[in-house]
Amino acid sequence: MEQQHIVIIEDDADLRDVMTHILTAEGYRITALRAIASLEDLLSANADCFVLDEQLPYVSGHIICIMLKSKPETRHVPVVLISASPGLQGHADLSQADAFLSKPFHHISDLPNTIHSLLDKRIKTLA
Repeated sequence: MEQQHIVIIEDDADLRDVMTHILTAEGYRITALRAIASLEDLLSANADCFVLDEQLPYVSGHIICIMLKSKPETRHVPVVLISASPGLQGHADLSQADAFLSKPFHHISDLPNTIHSLLDKRIKTLA
């Protein structure tokens, strides 16, 4: 089976590296970015899941999520919105993000468990 591709957009380099390490160890193929260059880049990434920081430079994670969910080619792709501000969970709800996680994560397994669950659900839905 081909590795599932996770696109991470996180402006904190240390956290981006940690998430990349954790998810790579779980068997995922990772593309980790500080910010997005264009929506077209995300649409052509062929991602199985997006992990978006809410507070990014230039554009918020929930705005990226809204754009992804509005496109036929990515509307079915799970999006995990993450933020150090738990009060921003409402942004996840409004943008139709599939999950919201507060930073720092309570357990190191929170992110991979959430992604695994979303991808499992997606596979069952598409079957």
